[in-house]
Amino acid sequence: MPERRFAVFGHPVAHSLSPAMHNANFRALGLDAVYERRDVVEADLAANLGDFRSGGVNCTIPLKRAAYDICDRLDESARRFGVVNTLRFDAGGGLTGFNTDGIGFLRDLEESLGCSPAGRSVLVFGCGGAGRAIAITCACAGARVVALANRTPERMTALAAELADRAPGVPVRQTSGDAQAWTAACRDADLVVQCTSLGLHDGDPFPLGADAFHRGQKVYDLVYTTPVTPIMRAAQAAGAATQNGLGMLIHQGAASFTIWTGLQADLAAMRAALTTGR
Repeated sequence: MPERRFAVFGHPVAHSLSPAMHNANFRALGLDAVYERRDVVEADLAANLGDFRSGGVNCTIPLKRAAYDICDRLDESARRFGVVNTLRFDAGGGLTGFNTDGIGFLRDLEESLGCSPAGRSVLVFGCGGAGRAIAITCACAGARVVALANRTPERMTALAAELADRAPGVPVRQTSGDAQAWTAACRDADLVVQCTSLGLHDGDPFPLGADAFHRGQKVYDLVYTTPVTPIMRAAQAAGAATQNGLGMLIHQGAASFTIWTGLQADLAAMRAALTTGR
């Protein structure tokens, strides 16, 4: 049995790419460790942790809030988002919760598109869990303004209120749920981040066309299962720079690995595992 065991918990986690990239990283660094998927429901979260005390645990939807609630200590990143995706077993037997989603996004945004949210107008499509994390990240990273777009107003209004509390110096704009308003908001943004499930399948439609984008704009889609998503295709036709979410997945995983081990991950090995299968 490997010396150290790690896992991603969720329900279900059948399509998680985390094991491939983490195990490739372990091999590249010569570590006697294994990372696995485990399908866990909320009621059984604590009971499943014992198998992984030699390593660490990631939690994905729908366990991120439950993971937050069982922690003995919370890193600032976890307190900022109110959810946990990384659990570390501490020497004294306690459990510390972290959230690496924000740093994963910021690191890949810099690496892939050469920018940060600081000083930029940012439009976030989708105000669910992913959109909330990105909007908070951008506001706290110094965005000039954060605009929100969502099909229904309830989540958008709630997130706008939360942003006003967490980053009171950053103006927040809400965009009504029609394509014309979204197009205008999109054209005004320096950075557009797509945080809905649209694009998980190549045939998914996106409500905006190339006229919503322009040259010099940065467009980031959190979807990582499709190399060129619908919003990326429309933005590229207008000359905007685009990126999907694969790098965010890699960087948030690398940040978790460092939290667990104190070591720097082999990013090249992790990327190769996801792009070439090696």
